[in-house]
Parts: sequence; structure tokens; C-alpha cells
Amino acid sequence: MEPARESFELQALEIIYLAALTGESGFPGLAVDLEAETESRQRALMNAQMRTLEAKGYLEIDFMGLAKVNEVLHECIAAGANSASYLCQVVQNGDKPSRIYYFHQGNTRFQLEYLPETNTYIMQELYAQHEMMFQVIERIPLLQSLEGEGDSEQDLFEEPDLERWAEEILHAGASLYALAEIRCIGKEAQVIRELNLVIHKNLMWVLKREPEEEITRDRVTLSTAIEELCLWLQAV
Repeated sequence: MEPARESFELQALEIIYLAALTGESGFPGLAVDLEAETESRQRALMNAQMRTLEAKGYLEIDFMGLAKVNEVLHECIAAGANSASYLCQVVQNGDKPSRIYYFHQGNTRFQLEYLPETNTYIMQELYAQHEMMFQVIERIPLLQSLEGEGDSEQDLFEEPDLERWAEEILHAGASLYALAEIRCIGKEAQVIRELNLVIHKNLMWVLKREPEEEITRDRVTLSTAIEELCLWLQAV
């Protein structure tokens, strides 16, 4: 039997409010700017988040007015808000890309998945490094058949200009699977490594960029792509 996973459905402002309870003014990966709001408006917004979190059962306010957050949720928020780096995964297969963030600090690991259809985030704890790797790999889009592909389409695969190649193959219906390691520097974020998979029918390419290096493109099989991905993740 698999161990139960606690998960939480949160709005961006609810996450910012919970981060504020840990003493932080923001949360990595979330761009919520409240500086233009008046102090009274900011207070009203934060009070509204407190009430919605109470209604969800994620937060309790005791008779002294002190906030008590669900223990697992508090651990995840504190770990994310204080992370030195995190992973951002983007899977684009159609018009609406999905984004998943992975955080790891000390013994706490969790993923934060953005749901564009509801504009919410699902936060779920992870128990080990290998479980995070499984979640990352499981989201690779499936390969399809090459039946009916013409010679004109084959010419696209040999386009030497990388930027033009990427634009044209995505326009032709390819799926994009992107993974980046992002370093947190105060309120700024810096991409330090990237790995991208471009998938068109049953063909796959790996695009990689390491610090201070140009992007490389290699045609690979699915098994080779997974091996590359595992090696990339082991360096996190």
C-alpha cells in the first residue's frame, strides 16, 4: 500500500500569506506584486486569505488570535520560501502549457503544480529524491507514429538555425518538455541549467544549456532521453 500524500489546493495570494507567516515577503516562482496596493488594501487582502484558508481547514486561529497552520503545509511553505534553488518543469502540448515546481530543503520535498484552468496551485509533499525523479519523468509526453510523414517535413528536422528550427517544429505540432534549475537570489531568479525535450511524433531531440555554454541539440531515442534526464536530475 502506498503511503498517503497530503495535498493542498491554494491560490497564489494564499501561498504569499502563508509565506508571510514564516517571516518571508514572497515565494519562489510566484510573481505577485502588492507594492502598488495601499496598506489598508494589503491588510484586507491578507485577511481575506486567512478566512479562505480557515474555510479549507488548512489554518486555525486560536482564542489568542494566533494562527496555527497544518503541519505538513507549514513545512512545505517554509522550505519553499527559504530554498536556495528549485526546479521548474514546463510541459507544452497544445495551447496551454502546464508548469510544475519542485522544491527540496533538508528533509522536506514537495511539488507545486499550476492548474491554468482554475488559476490555482496544487502543493503535494514528496518523500524521497527518487519519487521526485519519477514525477518528472512520468510527465514526458508520449511518442506517436510517423505514418504519413512527407519529405517536406523531413527537411524541417535538418534546419541548422536552432531558433528557426524550434519555432518551425513547434508550429508543426511538436510538444515541448522543459526543465530548468533556478537559483534564488533575494527577489531575483537566475536560470543556471536547462534541459529541453522536443517531441514530434516518434522523433525526439534533447536541447541542453549549461552555465556559460551555448545550447546543444541532439537527436535521441526515448530511452536515451530518460537517461539524460536522470543524469541531469542527479546533479541537483
